Amino acid sequence: MKRALPLLFLALSALAQSTLGVEPPVLLKEARPGESLTQTLMVYNVGTRQVRVRVSLGDWTYDPMGKIQFLPVGTLKESASPWATFSPAEFLLEAKASRPLTYTLTVPQNAAPGTHWGVLFLESEDPNPPPGVPLATFRVRMAHVFYVNVPPLKTEGRITGIVPSAPKEAKDPYRFALQYQNTGNTAQKLSGRFEVRDASGRKVAQVEVEEVVVLPGQVRVLPVALVGPLPAGSYTALAILNYGDPNKDVAADLPFTLRTPLAAPPAPAPSQEGEKGGSP
Repeated sequence: MKRALPLLFLALSALAQSTLGVEPPVLLKEARPGESLTQTLMVYNVGTRQVRVRVSLGDWTYDPMGKIQFLPVGTLKESASPWATFSPAEFLLEAKASRPLTYTLTVPQNAAPGTHWGVLFLESEDPNPPPGVPLATFRVRMAHVFYVNVPPLKTEGRITGIVPSAPKEAKDPYRFALQYQNTGNTAQKLSGRFEVRDASGRKVAQVEVEEVVVLPGQVRVLPVALVGPLPAGSYTALAILNYGDPNKDVAADLPFTLRTPLAAPPAPAPSQEGEKGGSP
């Protein structure tokens, strides 16, 4: 697995506001026990004031719905944060300026096979905030995520269930929750589709499943909202997911009955310009 995992970066970069940035945001490398990896990041300040940047390490995971949780270094058995050293730990960064930050990951001789991961936090604050303004107002935190794959690697997964939730009103979507488990030892970028087939086997609807990252051994719940128009009747829901193997998908199906027709989504409301008869 040699491609980046951009979706996790999107979740973590929500920590940042607008003044601090880091490049690259994600690192994914492969290393053997006893090997060291050195990476140089570029930290940049796009704001108009000098900032003080403090660097720290952490662990992270998520719940089945994908909510990120940050934890102390070494909390997780798969943590790579204890492997990391960095320099400098604190520095001043002028407005519109950038500077390098170097860190090294040293894989222990007894490292277990599979993906190990951690996060490097860069927190900035204004060293000279205006009088009377709380210092926290000026704090910004950006995250650089790193993954280390220690061979041998095993990429496997399975759909453990499809849970339906019928609409309460005709205008509501028919909701499904796809339950997926990563049974391998590597982080996966999961994608796929959700199909609906009628009694004759004809595909009558399809919903793309949003790409997500699934950590080793973890379960993710993938929400699907099915909208109409779709007449009442008996159908089969078919979930088809791919965890990175170009030659293999995982699938599961669930028969369900639509007791009342499923309505089409409402038409978008007209714009203000349209209500006024167009632009001048």
